[in-house]
Amino acid sequence: MISTINVSIPRQLKAWGDNVVSEGHYASFSDLVRTALRNLYIEFLDQRLKETRRDMKNGKAIVLKNEEDIEKFIKSL
Repeated sequence: MISTINVSIPRQLKAWGDNVVSEGHYASFSDLVRTALRNLYIEFLDQRLKETRRDMKNGKAIVLKNEEDIEKFIKSL
């Protein structure tokens, strides 16, 4: 399913985006925005993964290996 949104952005940013599209780097402004959001999401997930790995290395993470571990953890909350 596709959602449509309206977003307000500074004129200079819109002009830059239009230029990038006109140079053929993206098929449309929507394609540019979708790609930017995907990249930001990947960056966000990558940062969470790095934090998790750091916590595991520092002994601050709990590793839940199976369904029983998960149930015990949930009950402890």
